[in-house]
Amino acid sequence: MTDPTRVAGWGRLPDGAEVTWTVAEGRRGRRWREVVAQGTTTRHALLLETDAGGWFSHLELARADGLWTFHPEPDATLHGNHVARGETGVQHVAGWPFHQGDALLIEGSPIALAALAWSLRTAEVGSVLEVPGIEIRLDGDLRRVPALAVERPDGRTWRIGDCSPFEVDADGLPVLDGGQRRPLEQA
Repeated sequence: MTDPTRVAGWGRLPDGAEVTWTVAEGRRGRRWREVVAQGTTTRHALLLETDAGGWFSHLELARADGLWTFHPEPDATLHGNHVARGETGVQHVAGWPFHQGDALLIEGSPIALAALAWSLRTAEVGSVLEVPGIEIRLDGDLRRVPALAVERPDGRTWRIGDCSPFEVDADGLPVLDGGQRRPLEQA
């Protein structure tokens, strides 16, 4: 058995935004965190958890449009809410179909993409899968995606839906422009 992955990293997105992230793996799965910033403005802060099998289990997302929280239930449904200011208030999500293996995408999040690739890491190189899921868009829209195309052209590169191709390393961690990484624990 290999040691658990416990790594911190940072790098840039193609639009110049800075990403700082951590991935900490334990017996119950992985806890993925990231903050994406443009200059001194934070675009979002994310906590995404995956279970021991790599499947999505919990999300907390903070953005200017509010707070998002989601988790799947044992009955194959998604539950949670989006809390926003003003007229929008609280948007509840209860009972949306969501099976183990479905995708949860956050537009603009390389960690969410890496976590999805990690959950599908046994997909054969060269394969194209169709995965249903939920997408949280930058404009605040929450939508169901009945069939999201997931391509794995090689061992490190993935393309998910309309997103630009992205790269992950052998541990499923994001490879970003100018990226660096360090262990979370000192040796």
